[in-house]
Formats: sequence, C-alpha cells, structure tokens
Amino acid sequence: MKNTIIAAALELLSPALVNAQDKPGTSTMDKAWVLMNTEMLNVELGLNDKQKEDVRAIDQRFEKKYDEMMAVVPKPTDAKVSEKVEALMTERDAALKAVLNPDQYAKWAKKRHKGTSDLQENEKEKTKSMN
Repeated sequence: MKNTIIAAALELLSPALVNAQDKPGTSTMDKAWVLMNTEMLNVELGLNDKQKEDVRAIDQRFEKKYDEMMAVVPKPTDAKVSEKVEALMTERDAALKAVLNPDQYAKWAKKRHKGTSDLQENEKEKTKSMN
C-alpha cells in the first residue's frame, strides 16, 4: 500500500519535475508576474490595447534577461546581481517611458518610487526587530 502511494505521488509530481528543468524564462511564476503586472498597470494607468501589448512584451523581455542572468554558473555575487538588476530596471524604465504617455509615466514613476521606499522602511523595521 505504501509503495502504491509513493508511486502515485511520483507519477503526479513528474510533470512538475520535468517543467522545473525547462529553459529559463518559461516558468509559470514568470508568466504570472508578467500578466499580473500588465493588468495592474492597465487598471492604474488606463492602458489602451496597444500599450497593454507593449507592456507585456517589455515585461517578458525583462523576465527573460533576468532569468538568463541568474542561470549563469557560477552564480554572480549579490553585488553583481544588484548592479545588473539595476541596469535591467533602467532599460525597462526607458522602454516603458516610450510606451506610456507623460501622464501615465508620471503616475507609474511616483507609484514605483513609493513602493521602493515602503520596501526600504519594511527592511529597516525588520532589522530593528532583529536587534
């Protein structure tokens, strides 16, 4: 009975194990992030159909480049990852600026910077509580 359960569990998990070996950029989480980010921007900025398509393409390119960067062996140092992510974000920001109108870009930039400062505050609080 125990062997049957183990065999059934392995059979159910095998597609997940195969998918885990896909090439970078094909993960379900990456696809979900791209869709979620596009929809969030659509709701907050009122994107038109062309803008939605362009934003989705920008996010897909960003995710692909990020995954390729993280797939390098040996793994880059945290400092190198931060440096490369910053460069990717700058590239992504420029691409978004080309797609969004000035009003939309201003709203997006304000919200993005607010989110960053919120994250920094949360990290400060975590650090204080650990001491």
